[in-house]
Amino acid sequence: MKLTVALIFTLRLSLYAVCQNTIGLPEIIHYPKQSYKAGTQNWDICQDVNGLLYFANNEGLLSFDGTYWKLYPLPNKTIVRSVAIGADHRIYTGGQNEIGYFSPDPEGTLVYHSLKSLIPEKNRSFADVWDIVCRGSQIFFRTSEQILQFSENAITVYPAANWLFMGAAGDVLIAQDFQRGLLTFRKDEWTPLTAPVALPRGFLVTAVLPAGEDSIFITSLKDGIYLYTRHQLSRFSNTGASGNRRLPHLQCHCY
Repeated sequence: MKLTVALIFTLRLSLYAVCQNTIGLPEIIHYPKQSYKAGTQNWDICQDVNGLLYFANNEGLLSFDGTYWKLYPLPNKTIVRSVAIGADHRIYTGGQNEIGYFSPDPEGTLVYHSLKSLIPEKNRSFADVWDIVCRGSQIFFRTSEQILQFSENAITVYPAANWLFMGAAGDVLIAQDFQRGLLTFRKDEWTPLTAPVALPRGFLVTAVLPAGEDSIFITSLKDGIYLYTRHQLSRFSNTGASGNRRLPHLQCHCY
């Protein structure tokens, strides 16, 4: 009797599994540390035009072509915190006390090129590079104490008491300074994003995302979402069918 019940139970489970609709469910593959043979933590990710993936890893720049993993340590062997691919197809990386880019040599092997020597000597000591934003031919690197702008083979330094965030949505580059609040980069300087706005105490930006042609969503750590449109910043409320605002489907792409 027990064998009959067990057999019926097994057959019912098998039938349920066969009848499950898996259309639209993405295939998820887990790659443990033992597979990619690098550091435990990956801080950032980007994909180039050929589909290759690049990860900012504890032990360097990590690449994956769908089959093989390869690790490229920085010269000073520090953690890579950020990675971004520029319009010039260079793979820009930010480590600890190091900025630069990887590009292929004639044989196709990625080679690192440091940009640190271009930084004015008094600004060459810094910690982690948390964000990189590529804006045309301009590349911006954010550390806590300064934003470094790389353009035309030169680096301009924008110091601050504490740069908390940097990101871009479309052509708008936004950063948050602990003292000056939300800023945008216009005409080679950081200026207030809007007229003074009363933001919650401890407000911390986590991301900026495009919201249509002329608006930007600004997400925060604990204070919800704000909408920036027509040089105005307001609290966003997803009121659904009962209101006049509804949160659209957002997609984040890395090029």
